[in-house]
Amino acid sequence: MQKHDGMRPSIRIALLLLLAFANASRADLTIKGVDGDVERNVRNYVSLASEPCDAEDWLVRRRYRAIEADTRKALEPFGYYEPVIQKSLEFTDKCWQATLDIDTGPPVILRDVNISVSAPPEDGADFSEFTKRTYLVTGKPLLHGQYETLKESLQIRAAERGYVEAEFTESVIDVWPDERAADINLQFFTGPRYDFGDISIEQDFLDPALARAYLDFETGTPFDSRELSDAYSDLSLSGYFSRIELSPLYSAAADGKIPVHVLLEPAARIEYTVGAGYSTDTGPRFRAGYHNRRVNEAGHRFSSDLTLSPVFQGLTSEYRKPLTDPRTEWQSYTGALTVEDTDTFSEETARIGLRRSKRIHPQWIRTLSLDASYDRYDVGEEGSERIYLTLPGIVFDHKRADREILPTRGRRLTLEMRGTSKILGSGTSFLQGIVTGRLVRTLPPKGRLIMRAVFGVTAKSEFDDLPPSVRFFAGGDQSIRGYGYQTLGPKDDQGNVVGGSNLLVASIEYERHVRGNWYGAVFVDAGNAFDALNVNAAVGVGFGVRWQSPVGPLRIYLAHPMNQSDRTIRVHVVLGSDL
Repeated sequence: MQKHDGMRPSIRIALLLLLAFANASRADLTIKGVDGDVERNVRNYVSLASEPCDAEDWLVRRRYRAIEADTRKALEPFGYYEPVIQKSLEFTDKCWQATLDIDTGPPVILRDVNISVSAPPEDGADFSEFTKRTYLVTGKPLLHGQYETLKESLQIRAAERGYVEAEFTESVIDVWPDERAADINLQFFTGPRYDFGDISIEQDFLDPALARAYLDFETGTPFDSRELSDAYSDLSLSGYFSRIELSPLYSAAADGKIPVHVLLEPAARIEYTVGAGYSTDTGPRFRAGYHNRRVNEAGHRFSSDLTLSPVFQGLTSEYRKPLTDPRTEWQSYTGALTVEDTDTFSEETARIGLRRSKRIHPQWIRTLSLDASYDRYDVGEEGSERIYLTLPGIVFDHKRADREILPTRGRRLTLEMRGTSKILGSGTSFLQGIVTGRLVRTLPPKGRLIMRAVFGVTAKSEFDDLPPSVRFFAGGDQSIRGYGYQTLGPKDDQGNVVGGSNLLVASIEYERHVRGNWYGAVFVDAGNAFDALNVNAAVGVGFGVRWQSPVGPLRIYLAHPMNQSDRTIRVHVVLGSDL
């Protein structure tokens, strides 16, 4: 009969091996007198440092004899050419131990530095940002790494700008250890700047003129690889393509021109989307969508979205076609059927519209619009009303950020003007302006400041004739947290919120990184919808957490209303970008 101690043989062996490794002595090279990058370079350069405990004694001694020469070579890139090095080596029964004690001595100092970049007069090459800001100046210690970095930077800039024939005509460092001095002579000649050559686009699913419109560069213009990067970004954002390659053919460069080959493969044409979510403004919601990225070779698009929630139900559709510049110039035809039922109003709307967008400045997009809508609504004690509106409008939108998701520095400004008149067949006349601003700034070491403000003003003939869609309300996730969705604004004689002709809302939020994709935040929101100059600001304060999810930032806030008798803390769930 066999006896078992309750432990499998394989587990026992594994534990014994772990104990053996735990008790084993380790080879050790101790380095004194230097730290940081210098110590790391010495440790990486000294061959003895890589030998294990079980290395043969003769091999360890051979590596030890070379340790001083290795150390001197490791110190030279930092300008130390006359170090004093003391070393020792000991063997124990189980391993070896070595020590390096380094006195680097004073570094070699740059004495005569001659760095210049020359180019044909007609090219006007500018490399001054490298030559004027380099660390390599008279009186500074010699750092070989800085020298190599400068050379590499010049070569990269030359390649980016199309200086195919660029070369170093002189590249010399003379070191005089006895004088503790070094001289540098670095001469870089760019040669002629090449132009873009023939541009070939390989694709068969879009109108060639549409694909070509995404490229700002043309044959005969000066070569610049940044334009290739910009084109790649624009093509990626278009949604038309699944594979994009922009290849400058340097090997085929001739007669001062660099050909470029562009390969484009199509993305899936049809996309269906289904989703469910929750918002404190609308409650649980369901969404389904149909999107056709390429109705035809001209790049026209069609999309339709269905949204269902207790507060809002709607079906919207858009047919969109690109114009001269498909990145920023579009014309779209829209239609919508919506029903909205909030704590303050109910509204049913049928709308058709036309929009035309165009970039009028590198950072400004202008959108002209014309909508025709039929509204049936009920606000407070006003009773059920119906109205037809012909509504022209214009929007100017400016956005700048260092990155699209979680920007550390950015701003956005939107200016909107809309209005109508009975002359246009509308049931009322009014003119409305809305200014929206957002600002993001970094607060070291781990924080961000997020500010937003909205100001709206309406000039109207009869306020009671305005449907809720053009009145101002406040409160909710994107307005003043701590209050219900659109529950703030002027009231009628019975105390029902009926909305205002003006709006002023401001918010300031401090966010700090906690761990991983998690952030904490505190905030203050203030403002209201109002008539005349009677703002009667409502204030909401609170804190929250933010999770940077794969589909975008998700924020959950606990908000406390400061201006109402019911001080119940309200939960707000927000999904969307900061700008």
